[in-house]
Amino acid sequence: MLEAVLVEDEDSRVFDVDTYWDTNEELASMDDGSGNAWSMTFTPAGVWLRGFDHESPMSPWAEEHDLDWLAAVPEALRRAAAEPAFTGDGLPMVTVACWRLPEDEHWHPVQLRSSVVADTSDGSDWLFAELEGDGAAVVAYLEEIHEIEVDLRDVEHVLGLQPLSEELVHRLNPQRRLADLAKNITRIGYPGST
Repeated sequence: MLEAVLVEDEDSRVFDVDTYWDTNEELASMDDGSGNAWSMTFTPAGVWLRGFDHESPMSPWAEEHDLDWLAAVPEALRRAAAEPAFTGDGLPMVTVACWRLPEDEHWHPVQLRSSVVADTSDGSDWLFAELEGDGAAVVAYLEEIHEIEVDLRDVEHVLGLQPLSEELVHRLNPQRRLADLAKNITRIGYPGST
């Protein structure tokens, strides 16, 4: 939602949420435009998270995945795991992946190769940093990537899923109005606004 307020050009945004991704599925995603990406697919059966670090030795372009890792994913999540939107040249854009069913107490990592156990060389040490919800880290990200200075309190308001107001939108981006964000608010599923 922060990027929707701050960055008018949708193609320049790095993060996205689509509550209408597919029937009964929602998608959160990141694509930095430099070949690094992640997606988190929420389904009634559970959650599928995959990341792709284009410089990782775990990339299928560096060395082909030799395990049938898709078979290790619960059948109810395989469609999300095999989503064609997250492939390139017929190869899965995956260097790190995990899944979780509603009854699970932890995430289940997916091993992509028999000879290499997934570790920080898979991109997991940095790809998902923004998912932690650290306001200061988000402020630093916005300043570095978009060269935008924002107040930490405003960022934490949005991270806390508090309703947007005309005043907040104006403080974050004087060029935007709350009405400009109606489509984004609906697609993202952001809580009601005043």
